[in-house]
Amino acid sequence: MLIRKFTLSAAAGVLTFVAASSIALPTQAADRAAARTVRTAPASIERLRLATPLTRENARSAIDPVLLRSNGSQQVLVRFRSPSVAESNVTNPADGIMRREEIRIEQNTFVNRVQRLAPGARMIAEVQGVLNAVVLQADSATIRQIAADPSVARVSRVIDYKLDLSETVPYITASKLQRVNKGRGVKVAVLDSGIDYTHAAFGGPGTAAAYAAAYGTSTTDARNTTRDGLFPTARVVQGFDFVGEAWPNGDLAPDPDPIDCGPTVIDCAGSHGTHVADIIGGAAGVAPKVKLYAVKVCSAVTTSCSGVALLQGMEYAADPNGDGDTSDRVDIINMSLGSPYGQPFDDDLAAAVQGATKLGILTVASAGTSSDKPYVTGSP
Repeated sequence: MLIRKFTLSAAAGVLTFVAASSIALPTQAADRAAARTVRTAPASIERLRLATPLTRENARSAIDPVLLRSNGSQQVLVRFRSPSVAESNVTNPADGIMRREEIRIEQNTFVNRVQRLAPGARMIAEVQGVLNAVVLQADSATIRQIAADPSVARVSRVIDYKLDLSETVPYITASKLQRVNKGRGVKVAVLDSGIDYTHAAFGGPGTAAAYAAAYGTSTTDARNTTRDGLFPTARVVQGFDFVGEAWPNGDLAPDPDPIDCGPTVIDCAGSHGTHVADIIGGAAGVAPKVKLYAVKVCSAVTTSCSGVALLQGMEYAADPNGDGDTSDRVDIINMSLGSPYGQPFDDDLAAAVQGATKLGILTVASAGTSSDKPYVTGSP
């Protein structure tokens, strides 16, 4: 009897504990939830809050709401429902070339339809490899009709970006890596403000005279639009200028010479691309034996980077000779640039990064350069 009584008392104690716990735990959880609901984000973040959250599904099928509130001629990026070359998962170069031509036909047919609807519309750029998209200049009144085309998945603004640059090799403790491989056999496309391929850091003469011969003395000098037999070099092996020297104060003016606008030119914004390329693969860089591709997508006169040029630069890095065979693609794309906030499904350049990834390209972009605050890792 004593044993039974003890057992019953112990069981009663356990039951009492469980019962008390089952009442207390939800109350504590509710208190914690209530405490969370009174916390608010900083005003600068709250102002960015959307009435309806974006999801992967509705972001890809939406018209950018800013475009619907705009007036006059607009630059818009139109993404199509059919997959890009990268998204098609082709297994051999011939299939990739064929798929690219299929996309070109689709895009040209679409543009012809748009021009019948809006004769003033014109195509500014087209990409097929990393993204199936075109950039149009069109009147805002036609945005809804463009989006209603059955081939269209998304109509959005073309987003421009801002240059970012981290600290140098010792700061990122990369000195030890320099003694391992030095980057031999690796091709790196630097999507930036260009590269001064005459610089001593890349095996060039490193003289003011050599730079002047390649760039000239001003942003309007014709020497910075032609290769003049000086480019490519043994270290900066290829590249292209997708912006020219006037943008954003003038139109994009692509040319084959990706020379960076340097400090000897009065109206230049600096040599950001050359600095980045030096960190990556200069004589004292992280990987001084890489092959550099100078892809000029950022302004010579401001810190802005063209959204159109960036898409074209991604396409170039995926297929440098433009023949549809991506076997000549680079290994790494570097973009020391970005926008302060972004989500991968809400940014067309981020989608192009995903396309490049499918082709086997590693993309490196800046992160954490917008200070100590939420969402410091932005797009792309």
